[in-house]
Amino acid sequence: MNSNVPSDVMELERDTFFDFVKQYSGEKVANLLEFQDITNVNYLLTCKDPLEILLLDSDDLIELKKATCLKLNNNSFTVLPGVKSKLNLLKCVLTKKRNELKRESSKKSSNSLITYILSDNNSISNNLNHSADVLAATPTNTFTSSINNCVTAQETIKRYLIDSLDDWCKKMRTTDDQYEMLELKENLDFDFIIDLDGGKVFIRCKCGTIATLGKKDNNYIVSDSFVEYLN
Repeated sequence: MNSNVPSDVMELERDTFFDFVKQYSGEKVANLLEFQDITNVNYLLTCKDPLEILLLDSDDLIELKKATCLKLNNNSFTVLPGVKSKLNLLKCVLTKKRNELKRESSKKSSNSLITYILSDNNSISNNLNHSADVLAATPTNTFTSSINNCVTAQETIKRYLIDSLDDWCKKMRTTDDQYEMLELKENLDFDFIIDLDGGKVFIRCKCGTIATLGKKDNNYIVSDSFVEYLN
């Protein structure tokens, strides 16, 4: 039975929906839904009991009751078993179809995500391979030499600045009693940020304050005021 339900059933609205219901469940069920303005699958499935309206006492419902119910001798109405069965079957089939479409949609989304991830991984892999090829094509001696020169320059600058700070601390300890225990340690009281490309060196205090070092005779210098601030 589910195979007779169109794949676009969730998109059917009003006339197209009523035409489907009429074809699948009969004209009586279609008229019952149309009277209540149940115009699509979602409205039907969220309606707890479309037959409940037939229990109401209203002159506006007489024609609908005559079409879908049996009038008893006491003037009450009872819903025809066929109408009740067809409506229950319709709701059951549409519920299954909706769940089936949800699963298909979820599966497509998962497949799309997997395809994207695989594509992205391939792109990353290609970039890594390209980088590896470029690195492999670079002469080892030239590459190693460049790294060594960079490290040596940074260490030279850092060593000079640390020695300068040590000398300043020694000077202060011998000339001023209040600095008797003065000692500044790299990575504890301060650290250096060396930008060789930009030709700048920064000193950062343990509190996070950063100062740009000046230059004198091609050597970087730390101002006395900032050194005192470090302390």
